[in-house]
Amino acid sequence: MLQRPRTLIGRGARAYARTLREAPPNAKRYLLAVALQNVGIGLLGTLFALYVRARGLPSSVVGDVEGALALASGAVCLLLPPLVQIVGYRWLLLGASVAFGLSRLGQALPVGPAAIVALGLAYGLGDGVIRSVGAAFLSENAPAGSRLTMLFTADFALRVTASFLGAVAGGLLPTVLGVWLPETEALRWSVAAAGLVMLASAVPLIGIRENRRTGGRAWRRYAATVRSFRSWRRLLGMALPQGIISFGAGLVMPFVPLFLRTHAGASVAAIGVIQGAASVVMAISTLATPLLVRRFGPIGAIVITQVASLPFMLTIPLARSLAVIAVAMWVRAALMNMAWPVFNQVAVDGVPSQDKPLMLGWINVAWSVSWFAGSVAGGRLAAVSLTVGYYFTAALYLLGALATWALLRSTQLGTAAHDAAGSSN
Repeated sequence: MLQRPRTLIGRGARAYARTLREAPPNAKRYLLAVALQNVGIGLLGTLFALYVRARGLPSSVVGDVEGALALASGAVCLLLPPLVQIVGYRWLLLGASVAFGLSRLGQALPVGPAAIVALGLAYGLGDGVIRSVGAAFLSENAPAGSRLTMLFTADFALRVTASFLGAVAGGLLPTVLGVWLPETEALRWSVAAAGLVMLASAVPLIGIRENRRTGGRAWRRYAATVRSFRSWRRLLGMALPQGIISFGAGLVMPFVPLFLRTHAGASVAAIGVIQGAASVVMAISTLATPLLVRRFGPIGAIVITQVASLPFMLTIPLARSLAVIAVAMWVRAALMNMAWPVFNQVAVDGVPSQDKPLMLGWINVAWSVSWFAGSVAGGRLAAVSLTVGYYFTAALYLLGALATWALLRSTQLGTAAHDAAGSSN
């Protein structure tokens, strides 16, 4: 009975290995760079808030850094389409790696809170580039057809694996360094290590080769695209609920390590394992998404999973056992995020082709601006209580889910029909 599943798993693993082996050189370089970046992201997800507090700085600094990052990332999402035409992918991706690495190395130095926040702006520039052009670059440097799908899936798997490894390393590294160094210094050197790993992601990108680009009238074409945008109704239906949810997430997500350390008494190593396992659980949970879509439809799947996550969100601040908190965090994260592939489909399916880049860019801007506001407010709230924010976030998640249903429940999907008719939503 087990022979067939094992055979299928083996075939799948060999197919993905062959896809990575036969991928074009540019795609391989990009995947290696993104894997290194996600190791650094996993490290920082475990360490950064703990590092800031260990230095005696208020939790508001963590929120302000997240806010600065989001604000810069959102601005880049708006401005990047013409820049791709002018300078090309290679220089933008290289600039992102350098911004990632140098900003985190700078934050590991004994600088004041204003400098730490300002360096968060630099990090956000790199984040905006990767979020805006990464998928486009990979699609332009990959084989067509099913191999493209497999390459995108391999990209996702590499990101999740790298984030998991980084999060676990983020728990172990300061523990090991703590044998010789005070805790603050151990965390400082760990943050510096994350910066070095992210800076190293520039090395494979140096070898990227692409055709010479001519900027021409890139800015004029971009302005014309904005003027001709027709999918305002769909944009409102996507951006408003996501803005509400992003604000709620900003209230608590940057401060999860502080909550685990203070409220649950978790060690740094335990925090790393909990954070890393959350990314794996989220990735696995997406496998069930097609079943939910067939049963409830795309919008129903989004709303149902978001609402189902709320009891687990409320369990987190009420529980006292670290094991219960960890399980609640994993289930909440899985339910809240498992419908992201469906959300991305709804964002572009049935939208005219010329509107799709702006649709995704402006949704990212809405998310970033709301995250900025939420994380800045969350930093002040965390200084008073690390638990109250979870109740506000649960209420905002519920409001966001209801807004999604109210604004999108009548949305008709079908790219071919809408593009052929040239209709807007």
